[in-house]
Amino acid sequence: MTDTTQEQEQAPEAVALGLGDLALMANVIQVASDRGAIKAGEMQAVGALYSKLVAFVNANAPQPETTDEDTATEDE
Repeated sequence: MTDTTQEQEQAPEAVALGLGDLALMANVIQVASDRGAIKAGEMQAVGALYSKLVAFVNANAPQPETTDEDTATEDE
């Protein structure tokens, strides 16, 4: 092996966490709650985490671009 190949094998991959992953986490919490997997004493903490995830995803989700027709309709 060459030095370059060894360096590439040793370099750790960057771990990425995206909005889709966060939305999936919120969905998992929702399903677990629906199935009764969360105990009563855990509900407050899990609910707070769920609310934060949903708020973050909604605040950072790409907004649909508005066109001139959309703007004209809103103004009327």
